[in-house]
Amino acid sequence: MEIGIDCVDISAFKRSILIEGFKNRVFTENEISYCEKKANPIQHYAVRYAGKEAVMKALSLDNLAMSLNQIEILDDEKGRPFVNILDSGLNAKHRTIKISLSHSDSIALAFVVAIADQKMSEG
Repeated sequence: MEIGIDCVDISAFKRSILIEGFKNRVFTENEISYCEKKANPIQHYAVRYAGKEAVMKALSLDNLAMSLNQIEILDDEKGRPFVNILDSGLNAKHRTIKISLSHSDSIALAFVVAIADQKMSEG
């Protein structure tokens, strides 16, 4: 089991999100669609960015070469966040990833636990 945590200053992140092409390099179409429907999209982008960074930290021992847009963070039908790893060739597919997200007006925070599947931990 590995953990990852990340915290993002939303006002600083706002400058990044305005850079041309940033959204498409970091976020999936599903994430962009989700965030743009919110009253304050920047908070939702920032917390998903924190989530992606926390996932990368939790998986860092796997020495993965992964880009942020290969990590997709969406909400289930009850509003609980979950993680999709989009490239099936990555070793991260053999992990269960749990994520918790929170944000205020100024800070976005993500906490991730990555648990190796039984077959991986036995081998």
